[in-house]
Amino acid sequence: MIEKTYNFTVESTSKIVEKVVSTDEVQIIHMIFPKGEGTPKHYTNSKIHLIVTKGEMTLTLEDQEPKVYPSGTIIYLPYNTKMIAQNLTSDILEFFVIKAPHPLKIGGPEEPIKIEK
Repeated sequence: MIEKTYNFTVESTSKIVEKVVSTDEVQIIHMIFPKGEGTPKHYTNSKIHLIVTKGEMTLTLEDQEPKVYPSGTIIYLPYNTKMIAQNLTSDILEFFVIKAPHPLKIGGPEEPIKIEK
């Protein structure tokens, strides 16, 4: 078999953060956030793409004002960007985080560095 398949949760109304793929080349994380939920404030640990597949993501980067990105949007963020992704407007926010290269390949930590409030 040439291909390798990975499964992720479909149609949930609960908060989900699942690491779907973790290889030497890439990490892919699937997230579902009900309204009012989001990531902790943290620094990106690789070059990342956020792919919004459902709802609207409110994204705050560095010290900028929050911006809202609807489903069908792909957002690129460089390594070591301060960020917080939240669901402030939708019943459900669903998105994928693509980290390429794998954080360890660029000398970053395997998990993002959380920022104290």
